[in-house]
Amino acid sequence: MYWILYPVSGFLMKTADDSEDVSGKRLQGLMAGGLCGLSVGVLALNDPDAASLFLGIFMGTLLSLKIDCPSHILAAMVFISVIVAGGLPGLWLPGFAVCTAAAYIDEYGNDNPRIYSRGSFFRIFFGYRFSLKIAVAILALLSLGGMAAGTGFRPETFIFFLLFEAAYELAGRISIHKGS
Repeated sequence: MYWILYPVSGFLMKTADDSEDVSGKRLQGLMAGGLCGLSVGVLALNDPDAASLFLGIFMGTLLSLKIDCPSHILAAMVFISVIVAGGLPGLWLPGFAVCTAAAYIDEYGNDNPRIYSRGSFFRIFFGYRFSLKIAVAILALLSLGGMAAGTGFRPETFIFFLLFEAAYELAGRISIHKGS
């Protein structure tokens, strides 16, 4: 039943981000960020796919220098604390590397005026962070096809990740509608 934390985490991640970046509600951002770090930490401890995915997102975001406000820092600290306290999770290194690279590419392109100026395709692709979605889909398909059996992402991981993304987008829509 841990899968329910995927959409919870996505919603909290976007809430933390928009609370601080859009509306200046630092306390709300810190609370959502801390809870997000806790939820992705619990996911990572309970599922090797989630560990590879969320550690990859963390590393890609860190490498792109986008952990850049108090709620992001708190979320990262709580996430790392949870996985260290719980015992470092099993990790599929190729999946972790692919997720790190895809998250870095997405973060580099997201909100980048130079990339966005190249046209609406790039604005949509990076605005919705499609690199990571495509990477997770490919990893799940490789596992489904038996090419990464026993070590790759299970097909349901892609579905769970889409739930994370849908909740992230829903939180963004609510934030825009309410003014965060």
